[in-house]
Amino acid sequence: MLDKYKTIAKDLRIENKIKDCKFITSIKKVRSVQDAQEFIRDISDEFSDATHNVYAFKVGLGDRADKGCSDDGEPAGSSGPPSLQAIEGEGVTNLAVVVTRYYGGTKHGVGGLIRAYGGEVREVIRVAGIIEKVRYTKLSILVSYDNMGGVINDLEGNRGEIVNIEYKNEGVVITAIIKPTYLEAFKKRVVDVTRGGASFELGEDYFR
Repeated sequence: MLDKYKTIAKDLRIENKIKDCKFITSIKKVRSVQDAQEFIRDISDEFSDATHNVYAFKVGLGDRADKGCSDDGEPAGSSGPPSLQAIEGEGVTNLAVVVTRYYGGTKHGVGGLIRAYGGEVREVIRVAGIIEKVRYTKLSILVSYDNMGGVINDLEGNRGEIVNIEYKNEGVVITAIIKPTYLEAFKKRVVDVTRGGASFELGEDYFR
């Protein structure tokens, strides 16, 4: 399980002219394949008069990531695959990109198209900026009032973050987020300090 990933900092559009052809490259952060497909449709509709609307997307992490691309009428392998390779080369995910081309009268050749499409995607990623998202686990800990301070200090001293504190008759429920890599060691320390008097409820993982 990967605990972090890189994606673009913001949605963006750039425009360049290469060998008399106008290239408009639009990129957007997405959370699902459906989001990517909707974005691709929107851009293709916006530039329905373009010669080509080539796209690529990647959603998810590691071997389980969903990927897709299309040459949209360009010579096979000349545009969609280089666009996807550019995404993977920059080490980013959870994004979709559409490279719109208006033909200007000068042919690029397959090699020229590979360079143009791959270059446009790399440029738009770098201009948009790259940020890192980190996985956190949400958990609730029920402890006695006597142990509350020690648990809070442990969390804050080990890169955890308190989300909420709820006071109940049976004790205090501390809701926090913590990186998964610190979770088991933290739970063991709490069990030790409370002499087994703590209980835990794990929530969902999420990235931020």
